[in-house]
Amino acid sequence: MKYTFEAQILDIDEHPYYSINVEEKLFYTIGRFSDSGWTPTKIQKIIDGLEQSKTKPKGEEFLWGNEDVNLYANENGVLLIDVMAQRAKQYDPDVITLRLTHEEIINFLQDFKKFVEENS
Repeated sequence: MKYTFEAQILDIDEHPYYSINVEEKLFYTIGRFSDSGWTPTKIQKIIDGLEQSKTKPKGEEFLWGNEDVNLYANENGVLLIDVMAQRAKQYDPDVITLRLTHEEIINFLQDFKKFVEENS
């Protein structure tokens, strides 16, 4: 999974808006983490929840979401659901879902956390 980060100050808010650009269409849902208001602490809470979810059975998932993406994680892995695509009436699971390993999403979030720390 290849991605780059950008931080921009928008006229409507003094907080940086963090953009995530993904090169591979398969991983486009990762870009839904783009938003303002991110802090290293918020990202670390998600990482901690993902770490704990590695041993959680189905039905006891770690859940996290914002208005653009929902994340479900348990011992079987991590599922991201593109909420924006659903609002646009896209319901094909091959388009709106992304399955990742715990390591893939944790590595992404660690990179994102580092970027936010450097650009806050």
